[in-house]
Amino acid sequence: MNNSKKEVSLCKPLPGAIWISGITASGKSTLGKRLYEDLVELGIEKIEFFDGDELRKRLDREYGHSLEEREKIFPEILKIILASNNKGNIVIVSTIIHKRKWREIVSKSFQHYMEVYLKCPVGVCAKRDYKGHYQKGFNGEYELFVGVTEPYEESVNGTELVLDTFSLSIEACSKILLSKALNFLHFETYLK
Repeated sequence: MNNSKKEVSLCKPLPGAIWISGITASGKSTLGKRLYEDLVELGIEKIEFFDGDELRKRLDREYGHSLEEREKIFPEILKIILASNNKGNIVIVSTIIHKRKWREIVSKSFQHYMEVYLKCPVGVCAKRDYKGHYQKGFNGEYELFVGVTEPYEESVNGTELVLDTFSLSIEACSKILLSKALNFLHFETYLK
């Protein structure tokens, strides 16, 4: 009887957090959304996707993008995501989260956590940026713009997956991400 319980638990995903970070236009929202859709298609119901821009809309007021403002909203955003995770949801998060110390706090906040970093040169991301944020950053119109006026601090340890979104297509990155996510969630049986 214990064996059957063990087998069932292996088929259920562990509620956890898959946090996708990287600079603007590196592919965070696209890959996060695709991963969410792929997992839902496989039958996972307790799952929620959080995008950085959408998370900001949930806050009590509008915040800017200075380092001080980012410091203020970081715990608020983390609180929203933890609340969903504490309900038993798998959470997929796509945010810049460029400070190493913030990602270290995040990794300690979840029992089951996977960090994904999308690596892509600034010049490539600037060409992809249809909103024109990079150009404004290069022109000095932003006090802080990650990748231009502020570096993205890569993790020394702890990144489970680094995806090169410059040399790999979105389709290739999406397949790799799904495979790693299924393994992370102990959901290998869904691949068979």
